[in-house]
Amino acid sequence: MAIGDTNALFRLFTATSKGHAEHRACLGRVGHLVVSPMVLAELDYLLTERISAQAASAALEFITRRIDGKRFEVPAVQPHLHTARAVMDGYRNLDGGSGIGLTDAMNVALAAHYRTADMFTSDAHFRVVRPLDGHSAFRLLPEDQ
Repeated sequence: MAIGDTNALFRLFTATSKGHAEHRACLGRVGHLVVSPMVLAELDYLLTERISAQAASAALEFITRRIDGKRFEVPAVQPHLHTARAVMDGYRNLDGGSGIGLTDAMNVALAAHYRTADMFTSDAHFRVVRPLDGHSAFRLLPEDQ
């Protein structure tokens, strides 16, 4: 099980992006991917703005088929908002004071809830941010596989 982040999914759906093949192969090895609605919104925005609305629609079709097949899950985030806020507060000085955003903080909260340190991401924030559930560090997939 892994938590899906926007940048990894964007690379997955963008054949010309750096790391596309590695992300595609990695996803094939992940048994279950948890994707927050915030990640879906960011992904939709990026695909629509940088590629096309058709690319965003194709990505949504791919994701919903995997949800229907129980390979992907999109959980409710309301129960995790307080935890995400605490993560944001704890890392407010990250990157010279720009901090960590709600989407990444929610991914940290979801990782704790699902008791996983596996993040489907290439985001360097997760090299600095620590898991909340006792793991010493996040494992960034596909890089750490």
